[in-house]
Amino acid sequence: MHIYIFGNLNSGKTTLSKQIQGRLPEFIYLSLDEYRIRFGDGTEQGEQLACEHFLAAVKQQENAIVEFTGYGQTASLLTNQLDRKTGILICCTRDIEQSINAIDDEKYSEIPYPSSYKKLQAVDETIRFLKDKIIPTELEAHWQRQIWQSYCFDFSDNFDTFWAAFPLSQHIWVSKLNKVLSTDTSVPTDLLYGSLGANQLTKRSDIDLFIQSSISVQSWHERLLRLFGEQLAHTDILGSKITLRTQERLLIEIVIGQSLSDISLYYRESQIYNVHFTILKGELGLAEQLDAVTKTHTSERKQAKELAAQVYFLFCSLPNLIANNDSYKYHFHCSIIQHYCVQLEHLLLSEFKHNYLPKHAATTLIDFPWQVFNCSATHISTVQYTELYQYLIPLFERLRKKQLIKSNGYFSVESRFLHEISSEDNKA
Repeated sequence: MHIYIFGNLNSGKTTLSKQIQGRLPEFIYLSLDEYRIRFGDGTEQGEQLACEHFLAAVKQQENAIVEFTGYGQTASLLTNQLDRKTGILICCTRDIEQSINAIDDEKYSEIPYPSSYKKLQAVDETIRFLKDKIIPTELEAHWQRQIWQSYCFDFSDNFDTFWAAFPLSQHIWVSKLNKVLSTDTSVPTDLLYGSLGANQLTKRSDIDLFIQSSISVQSWHERLLRLFGEQLAHTDILGSKITLRTQERLLIEIVIGQSLSDISLYYRESQIYNVHFTILKGELGLAEQLDAVTKTHTSERKQAKELAAQVYFLFCSLPNLIANNDSYKYHFHCSIIQHYCVQLEHLLLSEFKHNYLPKHAATTLIDFPWQVFNCSATHISTVQYTELYQYLIPLFERLRKKQLIKSNGYFSVESRFLHEISSEDNKA
């Protein structure tokens, strides 16, 4: 895995690189300036020789911390030669005036930049020239075919805090899987999604991976066990999904499928940050297909219509379950109704992210009446049923007022009898 440390001159790249190497001594530190010192002599030929040796070292080293601006001719040559995913990007940032005021002339005088560079610009002029060119968005766009995740580290940030939150295990596992899949001719496509796809990976995140393959799930499971068995605590097969739980308690979910449609919903709901980041391997035109997937959204009205129909269908089944004293099925139906109502409440808030399973709903829905869904799997309370009924009527009214659903006879006077419970069925 490569950890690319890019940024403007005097932005703290070298300091950060050496701090990371202190935590990862097995990673080789590759600095373009150090190669200039070793091979350069202040001439154009010396600069070319230094760059050639630097590029060769980056391509050769499997695990490396690669430090330079990430911009210019060397960057273009490297991105052209590294036509595959190799790692992650950390963009170093610093206030421009602080960078200029902290220039160490002696340090820069020791680096044999070509004389043509020095004639064109002084160090402070170079910093100003690069300030709009070496920013996170520009670097991400230039290096998107080589990286699967990007980070920012400001000169004022605390390294220990940054590193304590850094999801190193996840990145190492992505690198391991990428190494196996990149050379597998039976796999035309493999994609990242979930937190990785959203560029929001944390130490608590799972790894979500899609492998396009005609080989069976069972065969893939056996292969992964052969490759990583000693590093895994548990594995399983859930339909088309393989789950791997590592010794570090990291969960890796791998979906095996033959087309993008097998994960299109989950890919779209991941709120993809940059489709190119997610492509570990893919054929020409895949990025455009994925971009189209991210832009294909089911309208909130269609979602609300389907969810409301499901809620009403399930609620209408509750009186019969009460009559039959089927407490477990009643409990199960109420749980499903609760989930659909949570989704509907998010639609009413115009909150569409991850709506198939809303994140942190207990905090985002401050006034949600969780208690009306509380019921026992062994005992039915008609008091709870009545409270649920009294919540659903105004919920559907709010959906109608926002024009998310039409009437369709939901909770109408004419259909009221569907929700009545006879006195002998009262179990409360």
